[in-house]
Amino acid sequence: MTLGFGERPLRLTYYGHCAFGWETPGGVRAVADPYRNEAGRYWFLRRFPEVRCDLGLITHAHFDHDAAGRLPESASLLRTPAELTCGDLRVRGIGDFHSGPARLRDFPNVMFRLEAGGVSFLHLGDNRIDWPPEVSRAVGPVDVLLVTVDDSLHLLTYSEVERLVGRLQPRVVLPMHYGIPGLTAPEAGLGTAERWLAAQPRVRHWNTHQLELTPNSLPTSATEVWTLRPAPESLRAPAVKPGQE
Repeated sequence: MTLGFGERPLRLTYYGHCAFGWETPGGVRAVADPYRNEAGRYWFLRRFPEVRCDLGLITHAHFDHDAAGRLPESASLLRTPAELTCGDLRVRGIGDFHSGPARLRDFPNVMFRLEAGGVSFLHLGDNRIDWPPEVSRAVGPVDVLLVTVDDSLHLLTYSEVERLVGRLQPRVVLPMHYGIPGLTAPEAGLGTAERWLAAQPRVRHWNTHQLELTPNSLPTSATEVWTLRPAPESLRAPAVKPGQE
């Protein structure tokens, strides 16, 4: 679905869970947080699909964010805090820590700020929200926030999500890391995002896995929450049990 108004758009693709892909107006492709199962942790009903990309971004080493082996061998990988420019794509990896219980509070997580086609994104990974001032300075202004939210409160509480949105004031919020029927196995224990979505004042459900974005296509008056469907059936591979990947 094309949203642009004359400018060459950036293409955003949602693969499900926390996995997103970007294709810039100049043709650079990046993919963040491809997912996989591991022995004893059966969260997904299918493998991450084969994709084309130039750059893979891995926020942290948990299995549901780190199927780097499903990305092309030719793709460069970024797992650590760094800044780079790849064609017309600018990426900043911002080091901080995982959200959740005490055992994860010292677990590294890298948020990724991406900018191309005049639109900026922040992919949170599984990051906490109470980061220090130097992290806030590195994050800077954000147009589109990709944030973990689900009704089981697996990582962030609803109030934490609201605090983060209030602090960053993005034009669009895209929820991620929630249970999706047909993609997420019951064993994952993840809730959907339905209760959280029902409490949001401005929600737009896109019946597609892919959007084309320009600065003029984003909301201007108030933050909107957008949802995307995960990538279509044609990208699916057979379901895989632990130990088969």
